Amino acid sequence: MKKFPGLFVALAASIALVLGSAPVASAEAPRLTTGAGLEGSPARGILDRLINPDEHVCGPTDLDIYYARLRADLTEADLAFLDESPALDIPTVDALLFGTAADPDYAVRADYRRLLTKTFRDAQRFWDIDSGDIQLTGMHGDVLQDTFRVARVLRVAFGRTADEARAEAREIADTVAASPGLDGGNNPLFTLNAFAFSAEVDPNPLVADVPDKIVFGDGMLDALEFMGIGNVGSRVVLAHEFGHHVQFEDGLLDSALPAPEATRRIELMADVFGTYFATHARGLALNAKRVLQAERAFFAVGDCAFDNSAHHGTPIQRERASSWAANLANNARPQGHILPSLALAARFEAQLPRLVAPDTAERLSA
Repeated sequence: MKKFPGLFVALAASIALVLGSAPVASAEAPRLTTGAGLEGSPARGILDRLINPDEHVCGPTDLDIYYARLRADLTEADLAFLDESPALDIPTVDALLFGTAADPDYAVRADYRRLLTKTFRDAQRFWDIDSGDIQLTGMHGDVLQDTFRVARVLRVAFGRTADEARAEAREIADTVAASPGLDGGNNPLFTLNAFAFSAEVDPNPLVADVPDKIVFGDGMLDALEFMGIGNVGSRVVLAHEFGHHVQFEDGLLDSALPAPEATRRIELMADVFGTYFATHARGLALNAKRVLQAERAFFAVGDCAFDNSAHHGTPIQRERASSWAANLANNARPQGHILPSLALAARFEAQLPRLVAPDTAERLSA
């Protein structure tokens, strides 16, 4: 399914390590229905390697500290529950399949709603694509205490019978309510995600009627606040996700590259689209230095999972892409000129070999 967790897909690898396990499909661990084509929480990922990791820089980050704090609040029973139940996946799948902008249950979190709604509308005006049908929605962990919505997800995406779904939904609700660490579903692990989706590029009948959307999880906002970049960072994350919709509309997803490199290309291009919009005088007009400082905090999410099909690029590769885009926006001639999205994509393709060159000799600047 062409659904991109966006800047934070590398959470898959990191959260799996924080949880102290590598959650893989097994007879004991209920997973999404075979053939459903759905991706669940990034917490289901596994860290792997393929491309020479000695050529790329990935080290401990502020996000690692945040993960450790989340992990410290979980008991062994909590960890077993997260590994053996579908609870981690339910908020993501629920928001994907059933969330709409008109439903208050899926509104962006109140303290960021005005800021992100304005950013979203600015992006719609900025880009030369048909974006009027895209919806901005939120994702909230308290869905795990809503037994009706949880049972609905279990039936549709996990293949449970109605009776099985009701019983399991009640068990999940009781577990997250009873655990201080799981906090009624409000632990950021459940919603530490943001993604773009378009059914136009997905043949799966399960999502045929799902509207184009950007979903912003509460846990993502919590992580950005922890790193001290909630205001700028949230806007840049949304700008990146809107960049994926530019790719959807312009037909920019296909490539002859193998899976990890193909996904890295897509994600670095979305970094370029996002930063170009965020720093352009007719976009968000944010100070380029401030944007890049904020982005460095979540370039921690750049990963070295080189043979993972969700590989996003290393932190330094992502910084290169965004710095290049900021310079392009700031040097626009005539002043204020917005490059057509396809023209910007073509310039990115020409620049890509330099952006992904080995980064051993480089370090992210302070």
